[in-house]
Amino acid sequence: MASKVTALAWRPQTFSDLVGQDVISRTLQNSIKYDRLHHAYLFAGLRGSGKTSMARIFAKALNCEKGPTPEPCLECSACIEIRNNNSMDVVEIDAASNNSVDNIRELREMVRYSAARDTYKIYIIDEVHMLSASAFNALLKTLEEPPPNVVFIMATTELHKIPATILSRSQQFDFRQIPIFKIEERVKKIVVSESIHMDDESIALISMAAKGSLRDALSIFDQVVAASGEKITALDVESILGVVKDIHLIDLMDGVVSGSAERVLTRVSELVHSGHDLKGVYDSFTSFVRDLIILKSVTNPSDLVIRQHGDPEQFKDILENVSHGDLVRYLNALLNGEPLFRQVSIPQYGFELVLLKMLELKKLIPLETLIADLKASGLGGDEKKNI
Repeated sequence: MASKVTALAWRPQTFSDLVGQDVISRTLQNSIKYDRLHHAYLFAGLRGSGKTSMARIFAKALNCEKGPTPEPCLECSACIEIRNNNSMDVVEIDAASNNSVDNIRELREMVRYSAARDTYKIYIIDEVHMLSASAFNALLKTLEEPPPNVVFIMATTELHKIPATILSRSQQFDFRQIPIFKIEERVKKIVVSESIHMDDESIALISMAAKGSLRDALSIFDQVVAASGEKITALDVESILGVVKDIHLIDLMDGVVSGSAERVLTRVSELVHSGHDLKGVYDSFTSFVRDLIILKSVTNPSDLVIRQHGDPEQFKDILENVSHGDLVRYLNALLNGEPLFRQVSIPQYGFELVLLKMLELKKLIPLETLIADLKASGLGGDEKKNI
């Protein structure tokens, strides 16, 4: 029989097991402990940050035979059924495929009936932002006058699409991007448990590639294990994920700082011919420029940089030859140019265009310098007006 997907096999079952959302876990536990429950909750945040897992854990805590309790027992019928997704009193709805007003009307009819066995009738609506305007209006009536012992838990990755009327009737919890070190800890725990030989550098590369999503990290982990077997090195991970080595990022940035269009264009061409995904290169280069700003601005940057870019001596010259203002302008150019880069049919041309614009920024004279030069030249008020 095929092994279970790691993200499913290691899905958190208790509040304490959920990674990176300690404040939300504590708040929900306290709401149970002090009997301050609300009838509607909205979980918003990045994919893979634990929204659906939290909803199921909260449902277990509310309907556990020992509860409502801050920590579900995981052994009673209610806990087991919720874990296996076959509970009669906990209904999960995918709003992406059930987004019409008729679907919500059916839900309103279901809400009228009491829980079959457990304390609460709980409705978990995933991707709730996919509901139509009419469906939201139909849902609003139920949220305004909820029947007793009914709890709605809504989850979304696009909070801005939720109507203000729904927001005002829900307790909102914002799920944060999971820190890299917490993702590393979880992946390392899985590696040890599964008896897989994987070095720390490989774990770090997988964690960084996930960009704050634990589910993505575990999907990448499965991909790496499937491709490499049970003994995995950093070279394996770099090859599978197409990781851009720091030396390439440093050389590309050095070309920008030195104003060498030839060097920049040559490096991009080399990356293309070596099989790198330029979308990944663009993201890595943007992160690198952001990290350079941190290194230029902060005394103790270790907790703020996204990744450790090798030996600091390798890019010491870059930091010495570029100003803080230049770095900010470079990052602005990369962020503003990203939509164009994503849309062009040939990514290489879009990347080259953004980099060449960054070269032109180096030639611009800051307004502060122009004003200082004018003052130094001794121009009077009349001359300034003529300018």
